[in-house]
Amino acid sequence: MALPPPGPRTTLLPILGYLRDPYGATLNAHRRYGETYRFETAVGPMVLTGDPDGVSEILGADPDLFAPFGVDLLANIIGGNSLLMLGGARHRAARKLLAPPFHGARMRTYGQTMRAITVAETARWSAGRPFALQPTTQAISLQVIIQSVFGVTAPGEVARYQAALLDVVHTLKPSFIFVPALQRPLWPAWRRFQAASQHIERLILDEVRARRLEGRRGEDILSLLLDARYDDGAELGEHEIFEQLMTLLVAGHESTAIAIAWACHLVHTHAEVEARLLAELHALGAAPESDAIARLPYLEAVCHETLRLKPLATSFARKLRRPWTLLGYDLPEGMGVGVSVLRVHRLERLYPDAEQFRPERFLDGHSFGPNEYLPFGGGSRRCLGAAFALYEMKMVLATIVEHFALRSAETRPVRTIARNTFVGPRGGIRVISQPRPVL
Repeated sequence: MALPPPGPRTTLLPILGYLRDPYGATLNAHRRYGETYRFETAVGPMVLTGDPDGVSEILGADPDLFAPFGVDLLANIIGGNSLLMLGGARHRAARKLLAPPFHGARMRTYGQTMRAITVAETARWSAGRPFALQPTTQAISLQVIIQSVFGVTAPGEVARYQAALLDVVHTLKPSFIFVPALQRPLWPAWRRFQAASQHIERLILDEVRARRLEGRRGEDILSLLLDARYDDGAELGEHEIFEQLMTLLVAGHESTAIAIAWACHLVHTHAEVEARLLAELHALGAAPESDAIARLPYLEAVCHETLRLKPLATSFARKLRRPWTLLGYDLPEGMGVGVSVLRVHRLERLYPDAEQFRPERFLDGHSFGPNEYLPFGGGSRRCLGAAFALYEMKMVLATIVEHFALRSAETRPVRTIARNTFVGPRGGIRVISQPRPVL
C-alpha cells in the first residue's frame, strides 16, 4: 500500500504563509515537497498535485467519486442550494438548469452594457493622479452584476442595490470564511455580514415575488432563472434563486475585477503588448460591435495569458467519497484531492519562460489541454460562468485600453494576497492614467 505523499507537518504555519503570500507559499511548497504533496487544511487533509498526469486522473475520474471539498466553510454564507454546495445528481440537474444564461446569444446581449458601464466608471479618473485600479474594476463588475444579472437599470434602484451589495462585499471577511467557529453571533464581523445578507435577501426576494406576480421579464439572468424549469417541470423556489444569485455575486464579483486589474497592469507594463493590442482594436474602427471585439485573437490571447500567469485561485479541490488511488498513492475516503493550478501554469515544459507575460503562447492555433490550462477549474465542476467572465474581461479591458494610457505608480513588484476565497494583488495596483485621443 502506497501511503499519501509527504508534506508539511504543521497546519498553522502553511495557512499563515498562504494568507500572506499565496503564490510564493504555493510555489515554495512544491519546490520543497515535490509536484504532489500532502498537507492539512482548515477542513481536513488534502493531497495537492501540480503534475499534469495527476490532474488528468482527477479530471477524468467518475464525477460521483467526489463530493465538494471545503464547502462547509461557505454553507452559512451562500446557502445550501447554491451550485457550489451540491454534488452528484443534484449538482448535475442544477448545472443543466443554470447553464443557458451564460452561453451564446443570451450572454452577448450584455456586451454594450459592459462597455457603457466601463466608460462611466473610468470617467471618474483624474489624469496624472495616482490611484488604485482594482476599486474601479470592482465597481465595474458590481454594476455588471446589478444590470446584467439582477436586471436593475433605473438609477435610483441601481444605487439602492449597489449600496446593499457593497455592504455584503465589504462585510465578507476571510476570518470567518476560513475559521467556521467564528460564524457565531458573538463575532462582530459575522454579525455585520449577517445583517448585510438579510438586507440584500429582502431586496431580491421582493423583486422575485413582484416579477412572478406581474409576469415581468427582461434579458437579465434573474429573468431567465424565473422561467427555468427542471426536467420534471418544477420551477426554482425563491430562496433557491436568491442563493444562486448570491453565488454569482460572491464567485463572480471580485474574481472578474481582479482578473481585469491584472490584465490592465500586465498590458501597460509591456509596451509591445500594449501597442499590438491597441493596433488590433483600432483596426475595428470607431464604435465596434461587441461581438467583433470578442472575436479579436490577440485580445483573447492577452486575457488567457493573464489568467495563466495570475490565476484567481492557486488550486481547486474535491473530497473523496470512497478510497481511491492517485498517481500510485492510496488515499482514504474523506481525503481531499486538489489540483495546483498555479504550479501547472508555471511548468516550464508546458510554458517556456513561464514567469514571463507572453500572450503569443495562445496564438497561431496553439491550445493547451484541459489538464494544462485551468483558470476556471475543470471537469464536471468547471466554473459555470467562465464564458461570461471571459467575455466581460474582454469588453472591459478593450474599453480601458481604447480610452486610456496607464502607467504604473508602483515602486516595487506587485505581490499577491488572499482575498476571501480568491487571490489578488496587494494594494489594488496603483496606476496613473492619461486619456488617449479619440479615434
